[in-house]
Amino acid sequence: MIPSLGIRTYNIIRSERTEMHRAFISTTISVCMLYALSVGASGQVTPEVKTGSVDCVLNGLAISLDRETGGVTHLQYEGVETFLKASKERAGLLDLAFPIPEFEPLRLATRFSTGASVEISGQSVVIAWEKLGSSRAFALPGSVSATVEVRAATDGRSVILTANIHNRSSLPIRQVMFPDLAGLVPFAGADGTVFRTAGSVLRPFRDLQTSDLDRFYATNACFKVLKSGDSNDTEMIVRWMDLGGLQGGFSLFPRRWGWDPQTRVILHLSDSDKLLRLMNEHTVEIAPGERWSSGEFWLTPHGNGWAKGIEPYREWARQHIRRRFPVPDHVRKGLGFRSLWMCQNQPSDPSDATWRFSDLFALAEEAKEHGLDEMVMWIWHKPFVLPLPAPYPHLGTEQELIEAVRKCREIGVNVTPFISVLQAEKTTAERYGLSVTPGSGNWTYHTEFIPKFNPGYASRFTCVQVDTTDPRWQEDVLSSCTRLIQSGIPSLCWDQYWSVPEEPNLNTLTLKIRELAKEVDPESTFAGEELRNFEANCNYLDYTWNWKAHEHIQPLVSVFPSPRMNVNVNHAVETVYRCFADNLYMNVWPMKPDSTNGSDWISNDPELSEAVKRCAKLRAQFLNYFTDGTFIGECILNSPCEDAHVSAYVLPDKIFVIVTNAEAGGRIRLSCDPEPWSPSASGAYTLTAYNSEGLATEKQTIEGQRCGIEFEPIKAGSVGLFELTAQ
Repeated sequence: MIPSLGIRTYNIIRSERTEMHRAFISTTISVCMLYALSVGASGQVTPEVKTGSVDCVLNGLAISLDRETGGVTHLQYEGVETFLKASKERAGLLDLAFPIPEFEPLRLATRFSTGASVEISGQSVVIAWEKLGSSRAFALPGSVSATVEVRAATDGRSVILTANIHNRSSLPIRQVMFPDLAGLVPFAGADGTVFRTAGSVLRPFRDLQTSDLDRFYATNACFKVLKSGDSNDTEMIVRWMDLGGLQGGFSLFPRRWGWDPQTRVILHLSDSDKLLRLMNEHTVEIAPGERWSSGEFWLTPHGNGWAKGIEPYREWARQHIRRRFPVPDHVRKGLGFRSLWMCQNQPSDPSDATWRFSDLFALAEEAKEHGLDEMVMWIWHKPFVLPLPAPYPHLGTEQELIEAVRKCREIGVNVTPFISVLQAEKTTAERYGLSVTPGSGNWTYHTEFIPKFNPGYASRFTCVQVDTTDPRWQEDVLSSCTRLIQSGIPSLCWDQYWSVPEEPNLNTLTLKIRELAKEVDPESTFAGEELRNFEANCNYLDYTWNWKAHEHIQPLVSVFPSPRMNVNVNHAVETVYRCFADNLYMNVWPMKPDSTNGSDWISNDPELSEAVKRCAKLRAQFLNYFTDGTFIGECILNSPCEDAHVSAYVLPDKIFVIVTNAEAGGRIRLSCDPEPWSPSASGAYTLTAYNSEGLATEKQTIEGQRCGIEFEPIKAGSVGLFELTAQ
């Protein structure tokens, strides 16, 4: 039996810095009250008159604009330190690429402009430039005018930024940076000011410093480019970003979706003043005489961590998630799935088979014992062939496969074949007028090749990518999948789920396949390796089967209930607990030494087996938090804890927190603030601590704001759990 965690609470001693911060907050609130006094009955904000600046407050965000250039010189939010402080010469908002024959790098931008018009009316500010200034004093063939509107959103917390450009020159504009926020300061400290997306975490004031090892100035470390799109090759995945710490910051996203132009963000840490510039890049060509609009960017300043700032984006995203078929219950509630690598595509080799169809039932029984009720089967027939070929004969007959799938389903384990049809080998390619060439693609691999992947002499699985809008290909795929479904195998896992905007596309084909499958089995699944566009594909996939292991997708999980995001687990016990804590759909596929992934029994690794079983039991015990709660990650904390990974879930009247060790060792001390997430009428909360077996070990009453919680050392590869219930 696991002993009590020895959890206890303690009083947080406020540091001198904390007291200074409280005084700063008091001053800030007083200033904002003075701003509020200037709001008349009509709601119009009267600018405070300062030399060289125009100042106003929109939804609590204090904004200062340079009176001459129109650039943003200061941003500050109630209760949070200054975000941005820029000189007139660096103040940004809008920046355009305007290449001319004499000087291709020429820029037209806020910071080079004069005579900006700044008008405040109601709850909006409009900045206008009759002629944007240029970075060099060349004679230009005409001019470019622009306006930017900043207005208060109706949510009472965000501001909306929109740019409009009129190209009145005879040359095209080739790039737009908007919003362009220069002069961002490390308001939560160099280590604590985090730039976060739904797929990555960066500490820009530390990570973007140009080092002495940088040699080529054009590619040194002070620039970072991130883009949205898919969950495999992008660092943003979706179009949301946040800069801040656990005390506050701001989130930013464009109101775009699906096949709208993706977001590219460029961060630049200045070598000279060590301030950060955050640019949203629009790759455009605005022809002479044309007008262009950016659409709406929502900027949400917030107290507390990123999970507060993401709330407007969550509301926006969920307006656009339109699934035809809900995620099956066993996936929505489940801990994860099991993957099997059946063989290595060498049917003539007597030792090629790792698993046979006759093994599937025993493997399903083991999976079920570990709380895994989905099983994905790789390499069960020759890939890149259409119509889908029969199973490899050395694994068993087609009828044996069908019978094994039926038996597994009877004990509550769904078997899902993995299919690879987005690439075509030579004969299949010819059906669609394609040619396989040495440079078109090669997925030849084996444990005995040297190297294992694509040695120069191996070419059995050379292939070419198909056009997924080709009606001949779509007909072959639908016919093959229909045959599988009608035989009693209605679930599929798709290799390279690569959607395109033109229809009929892979998404429309998926709907046809799913309609047929749901008639046979309402709980059938459709999973895939998500590529190209997460926002489009989230409506079709129940879970992902991606190779890339994302460590920083807490915001994605917080917003998107589906697809369940996978992480692959070979033997790493700490990854099991991290997947459990962050509501990820773990893919358990232990491998034998020097063999393939998914080649071993889970029970052959006792530590892995114990961890998976324990997490399955804990998930079932606290299931409503994972399925119905709002995931806020580490944002329950009000100061960082480097010794632990913290994951919190919020229900209306209580909070569930999972703590895992970053490293084996000492005590873990957390400074928490449940009040912003689950307000208590009395200001007090009942804290219930659980050990890693889910047994309640301690219960006590704590004060809500800035409560300190300390754990005795948590065993490496284990968890601590506690619940906070508002009184």
